[in-house]
Amino acid sequence: MSLFGFRRFGLGVALALALVSSAAVAAPDYRGLVDRIDALLAAAAEDYAAGRPEPARAKVQASYFEIFENLEGPIRVNVSAKRSFELEAEFGKIRKLIRDGAPVAEVQARIAAHVAALDALVPQLEQGHRITAESTEPHVAPAADDAPRAVAPHWSRVVDGIAADLAAGAEAYARGDGAAAKAAIARAQFEGYKNSLLETAIRRHLSQRHDAALNAEFGRILGLVRDGRPAAMVAASGVALADEIRDYLPGLPLYGPAAERAKVEAERAGVDWAKVAADVMDEVDAAIAERTAGAARVQDAYFDLFEASGMEGRIGARDAGFKTALEGHFSRLAAMLAADRPEAELAQARAAMATDLGRAAAMLGGAAESPFALFVYALTILLREGVEAMLIVAAIVAYLAKTGHGDKIGVIRNSVAVALGLSAVTAVAVKLVFDASAASQEVLEGATMLLAAAVLFSMSYWLISKAEAEQWAAYIRDKVGGSLSSGSLKALWFASFLAVYREGAETVLFYQALLSGTDATGALAVAGGFGAGCVGLGAIYLAMRFGAMKLPIRPFFRLTGGLLYLMAFVFAGKGVMELVEGRVIQPRLVPWLPEFAPLGIHPYWESALPQLGLVAAALFAALVLRRRSAAIARAAEAPR
Repeated sequence: MSLFGFRRFGLGVALALALVSSAAVAAPDYRGLVDRIDALLAAAAEDYAAGRPEPARAKVQASYFEIFENLEGPIRVNVSAKRSFELEAEFGKIRKLIRDGAPVAEVQARIAAHVAALDALVPQLEQGHRITAESTEPHVAPAADDAPRAVAPHWSRVVDGIAADLAAGAEAYARGDGAAAKAAIARAQFEGYKNSLLETAIRRHLSQRHDAALNAEFGRILGLVRDGRPAAMVAASGVALADEIRDYLPGLPLYGPAAERAKVEAERAGVDWAKVAADVMDEVDAAIAERTAGAARVQDAYFDLFEASGMEGRIGARDAGFKTALEGHFSRLAAMLAADRPEAELAQARAAMATDLGRAAAMLGGAAESPFALFVYALTILLREGVEAMLIVAAIVAYLAKTGHGDKIGVIRNSVAVALGLSAVTAVAVKLVFDASAASQEVLEGATMLLAAAVLFSMSYWLISKAEAEQWAAYIRDKVGGSLSSGSLKALWFASFLAVYREGAETVLFYQALLSGTDATGALAVAGGFGAGCVGLGAIYLAMRFGAMKLPIRPFFRLTGGLLYLMAFVFAGKGVMELVEGRVIQPRLVPWLPEFAPLGIHPYWESALPQLGLVAAALFAALVLRRRSAAIARAAEAPR
């Protein structure tokens, strides 16, 4: 008997033993589950016939997620994995018919046939333990639109390793070496399933329920070893678990280092950017067809296609403004769908998005970038991303020098160095780890921006409050012969750190995108552009640093305070939009609000309200300062 045959035989023995050991346990109510599906699908057919497609689709979806998922495992075990996938796909096909506006009779006939197929399985499920041998080759589950889904070779290798470890554990257990068996099974779970990020891919792409079930199965197999159950049961359970994981592989995206390697290989082979754009628009069209339920689908298209393909990063490395505009299309369409805007508005937004994606595909789809172009891109990235941070750092350094605390400038240099180092570490971590969780890069950037906005606003008020000559004189008297308080110095350090950290992490990510797929000559051109950018930033810093020193006190404090306030305003808007892109916030569209991305102004309540709050706070602060100045002036004029 072949190894495959032995394992299948062992699987049968294990299941038979499991049935005997659980004879006292009540059998699942398969008839009741199928009847519940029947009732929901019948209600869906009635809704569709009455002209209510959205409730109909919702009921079909509920019949799958709330009920059929409880039948998938028993069908895989007692009938076949292939049959389980066929029945699963049928729910998607019915939803697609409803979405496409198919004739009522066709939808009703499809539902009736699906219910009949489920009814036919009930006796087989109730009898149990009938196994249909299948090939161990990966089974490609049909997608909802009948399109085949490929299996990434990397995941096939990972599951082969898991299967080998489980088999090694079963063999060690058969030899009587329980410790080695447990170690091999644990290695299959932690090194094979978890550390490979396969767990993350299944949890994110399928569901946490799938992941929990697989982890529970690893634990159950370990329990078989601990409890001294038959070796054949351990071996058969390992084979069944590996096969179940293989069933989840079709269409499963890559994450972490594997995704990066695949991206680089694809770029070197030449990505069809026009196809990427077309795939995005296909998802957008499907989302528009779903109306209000399609907002999440637009966001999925952003992460799973626009970002995962590398289009976002490569566009950002060339034109950050255009990248922001492209991201804005996704946010706007999601908000419009959530708000159920009219068809004409959706069509207009869709057309604008298609136009810009076509431009993006043309930008990336031309001939390979020349070394000069790479040099210019690298130079532009550093100047573009570094100027915002440089403005804040130079203002803080000029303040220290102008107030006689030049000896504290080293503290700010320290904050810049720490921020640069940590931003590089963060960028690498985002690519290797955080990409595996939902939109963590956008969430991290958004949180940093909002924190920076709060710090910069408080600093701007503090600086402007010192602009009046009398207040400045009192401030100097307090500081003569002394030093900055510990709290003030820490606040300056933190403000400088946040400014550099936020820009630094994004700069590293853009350089990673720019270097993807380049040869040695291209890498040298990028390095040259980076060096030239460093020189340019140094020149800008010196000009600001010493130019600010020549300003009189009052204009200096008002100018730097206003600059920090402006940066706080911009960061507030951009930070919220990063959280929108990270799916932490669902945007609500305000059609009459203008949009001006350079200042972080976007037509959503979620971004507008914090900025309006900053404007109100600035007006209130101006009123307070004006009254304080008037009080000081009256006190100075009063007879002594």
